[in-house]
Amino acid sequence: MAGNSNSGRSAKPSFLHLAGGNASKKNASDLLRDVEAQTVASCEPEMPDFLSPAAQDEWRRVVSDLLTLGWVHRLDTMALASYCEAVADWRRFRELIAKKNAADPESGDVQTFATGARQISVWRQLANDAEKRANAAGALFGMSPLARRNMKAAVPQGGLFENDAKDAVSRYFS
Repeated sequence: MAGNSNSGRSAKPSFLHLAGGNASKKNASDLLRDVEAQTVASCEPEMPDFLSPAAQDEWRRVVSDLLTLGWVHRLDTMALASYCEAVADWRRFRELIAKKNAADPESGDVQTFATGARQISVWRQLANDAEKRANAAGALFGMSPLARRNMKAAVPQGGLFENDAKDAVSRYFS
């Protein structure tokens, strides 16, 4: 059946038109206006009470910089909590692996069975999984070079006074 409401490609968002060089030749000022209208004002999300102590430390470490850059909103609480818990898990597993490796250099990374078969240890598997979760959730907030390349920071203007936003931008984009 041709011509129903699901036919054809969905409309490309305005920011993609601008990022891709506006090959469709749409009015650039209209595209910029659409992009600005779609942005959500930055505000500090409330820290969830279910976070582990290590995740709370990570939350405190990143939220101020994300606020300064304008990349976080209270709607992002779950994604940010997922990132913080994944980082806390990764740190905990890495510490366990380091302790096991201190006792026996291969016990934290490699598991040897009674048959002599060897396999990556469960602690290493858990650490790798936590690292993947942290990287995926962190990419939502520009916490990798590739993710930052696609994000726009609120670049401060002027240089008369000390500026937290300027410091945060220079920390992440230098």
